[in-house]
Amino acid sequence: MKAIIRNILLTCVISMFCFFGAVGRKHSKAELTVAQAAEARKETLTCLSVAFLAIALCTWRCSVIKRRINQEREYQRRFNDYIRNSIFHRQY
Repeated sequence: MKAIIRNILLTCVISMFCFFGAVGRKHSKAELTVAQAAEARKETLTCLSVAFLAIALCTWRCSVIKRRINQEREYQRRFNDYIRNSIFHRQY
């Protein structure tokens, strides 16, 4: 569970900085030339794509971690059942 929380917090930090990079432009439209406007659009799209990629990878990683936790839990449950039943059969 700690790994899932760590992944979510890391994604929040990464996406926050990316969104701030995409939104926090200080240039007005009148100051920009055509080449600068194209570069600004590329920077904005890059920041947004990094943010969404971080969110997608976090979702995927959390699902993998959750699946492993469930497998461990199932293995532990089966092991406990086996031990409980084997002790019962040995005593009687």
